[in-house]
Amino acid sequence: MESGEHKRIINQGRDINGRDMIHCQICQHTVNVFGEKRGLQAFANFKCVPNCQNCKSLDCSFDEAPAIPSGGEINDTYHTCPICEARWWQFNTHFHLWAQVE
Repeated sequence: MESGEHKRIINQGRDINGRDMIHCQICQHTVNVFGEKRGLQAFANFKCVPNCQNCKSLDCSFDEAPAIPSGGEINDTYHTCPICEARWWQFNTHFHLWAQVE
């Protein structure tokens, strides 16, 4: 599958909450949404940038090594990556856990 700049997208199946895990094999972004179509639409909204360091740090953030988003603050709730335009939500500000959103 492909969407926008993302040329190698796969559906990795459903997570424990029943959302489809739509994954780009080039930039390594994963979007969890209900329905494959919504996942493809989400990928069309941001660039395919392999090894985006800002997004990689948000994806690996946790309480002992919290990520500070590029151009943002450690306790920001929402963040749009200035490099690839991916949108993030810090769903747990105590443990500094981030998830990518549509």
